Amino acid sequence: MIRSLMFKNLGLKILSLCFAIVLWYSVVSERQTNLLVTVPLTFVNVPKAMKVRAVSVERISLHLEGPVSVLKGLEIGKLRGTIDLKGAREGKSRYELSPDQFNLPEGVRISGISPEVVYVTLERLLVFRIPVKPRIKGKVDSHYAIRKIFVVPKRVWVIGDKRAKSSIDNIPTEEIIVNGLKNDTKKLVALRLPRDIRLKEKISRVEVHIILREKVWDKEIEGIKVGLEHPDEQYGYKLDPETIKIAVRGWATKVDSLTPSDFEAVLPVEGLTVGEHRVKPKFRRAPEGVKILSVIPDRVKILVELKQGK
Repeated sequence: MIRSLMFKNLGLKILSLCFAIVLWYSVVSERQTNLLVTVPLTFVNVPKAMKVRAVSVERISLHLEGPVSVLKGLEIGKLRGTIDLKGAREGKSRYELSPDQFNLPEGVRISGISPEVVYVTLERLLVFRIPVKPRIKGKVDSHYAIRKIFVVPKRVWVIGDKRAKSSIDNIPTEEIIVNGLKNDTKKLVALRLPRDIRLKEKISRVEVHIILREKVWDKEIEGIKVGLEHPDEQYGYKLDPETIKIAVRGWATKVDSLTPSDFEAVLPVEGLTVGEHRVKPKFRRAPEGVKILSVIPDRVKILVELKQGK
């Protein structure tokens, strides 16, 4: 019975044995090769309130051995060396590298590591407050100027090392575009954190308040017609010039819109007799809040003549 079992499906068993022999031979006989690569170092389990300040070398040279087909398809860019910093203390520490710290595919061996020892320096992180600085771009409407800018909160808590604390004066915000702005405004904007610090608080944005003030403008207005106040019907009056120019001052938006028709200027001629006179203009009407700084000319020449038949 045992003999019958041995010879049952004998052809299939012989074929399987041959296939196994061929497969084993192809594997063990595949040509081996060497490869030199450099890989970066990464750090895991960095203690809280610590940061890697310095490392003696950032890339490690590896001498690899393995089948040609495996090394030829190796994705070198994905290789990494990992140093576990769990339990590390502040200051400089020594780490010996071993093959199991590198993520190599199966069948690839490390025959050499250079350097074999890496020195890592840890530095304790500090918690401190730093001012927020708004970044303003553009120009507000020409009638206005920025009177005040303030941020809420004015300062934020951050985490960084000693060098960051001594060298970073503020945290800028994203740019706030104010082109053509005419009214006070409030913007929610993100912070642009410098590379060496991070926020301790969960703040995604800050409030930036922009307060405007209206400018005071001076303006010259030409072509204001001059009328007569209490003229005598027996006289005729000739004016030189017939229009005047004034310089005014007031809030920018109001002054900018002024025209000659907004003013009424007259010459008081009551009591003037025949002859030439120089009379100072006066204004019956002028916009409220507008100050007249000067009148050009300050006096108008009037020639008074008797009308014919008088």
